[in-house]
Amino acid sequence: MVSSESVRASNAQGHLIHDYVGIFVGGTGGIGESTARELFKLTIRPRIYMIGRREAEANRIISELLEINPEGKATFIQKDISTIRNVDAVCADLRVKEPLINGLFLTAGYMTLKGRSETDEGLDKKMAVNYYSRMRFVVDLMPNLTAASDAGQLSRVNSVLAAGSEGDVNPDDLDLRHNFTLHGALAHCTVMTDFIMEEFAKRYPGTTFMHSYPGTVKTGIANQLNGPIRLAVKVMYAVMTPWILNVQESGERHFFQLTSKVYPARKWQGTSCRADGDAPGIPAEAPLDVMEGSNDVKGSGAYLLDWDSKPAGDERVLGKYRQIDLGPRVWEHTMAMFAQAEAKAQTAGSKRAALEQADGDGRSNPIGWRPA
Repeated sequence: MVSSESVRASNAQGHLIHDYVGIFVGGTGGIGESTARELFKLTIRPRIYMIGRREAEANRIISELLEINPEGKATFIQKDISTIRNVDAVCADLRVKEPLINGLFLTAGYMTLKGRSETDEGLDKKMAVNYYSRMRFVVDLMPNLTAASDAGQLSRVNSVLAAGSEGDVNPDDLDLRHNFTLHGALAHCTVMTDFIMEEFAKRYPGTTFMHSYPGTVKTGIANQLNGPIRLAVKVMYAVMTPWILNVQESGERHFFQLTSKVYPARKWQGTSCRADGDAPGIPAEAPLDVMEGSNDVKGSGAYLLDWDSKPAGDERVLGKYRQIDLGPRVWEHTMAMFAQAEAKAQTAGSKRAALEQADGDGRSNPIGWRPA
């Protein structure tokens, strides 16, 4: 365990971080909000973009962040990120606005007890929000994250989900089109996130990639549930309060993960995490040291992290999938799902264009008429 004292001692050096550019996907509450607060409280002239659906909440958070740090800047982008095309639209704008991006913090979640519910891109909505759209943000923003690394700056990705809670997956049905269950959806998103972070680290050695478990933290995700199930979750939170991680500590620990030298990118493997080390970030003091990556190699660039910021990952589950080389299969599958989404978006765009042309062909149409 990384003690809270060690985390706070590291974070106290946040003034070493200046002009940090962070993208917070799902930052309008809970873990994203608390991490943004730490960033504004501790660093110099931070600049963040919060992507989510709740504009009123975002405006409240932004107002409070600017009170904490008037030199900082926070911008809200209202967008439903359950589709790949919406992610692409947001990222196209971000790539222009911010040539260098230091951190991509992914906390968007979707909780429901319904079965498979497909988007118009052919992906289950839960899996789209918890995995596919998140990974699309990574792919889309890698040029900017790489530019930050090339400039000697922090470059990190953290997808907050369920590291350490791995379950069995079906390698031949990774998107669960044919064998969907709610438990399977979580297991697939968790294990695929584990392995794709390793694949990203191989391809982009200048960036640190993380999959973290935040612990049981009170967030607004239960608000997406209805009726008695929602009430049951609220009661569970009330009963378990002594064992639930304080949301402020969650923010402190995630800021630590985004800034400490104990999580270097692959290119810095073998270097010191002390003040004399070359890797960017906040230097660490004993007893802290470079962390083991998801493949049990120190400083591998891909990390599975438990709530206490120490390595996680159920090797009993992961080991058997390493034996069948699941990582490359997850990569190929994810890229194939992106291609599927792009193809469906192009088809939909062609249909819209045809409708617009039909509507504007100059002929008078009867009331209620629409093109076939």
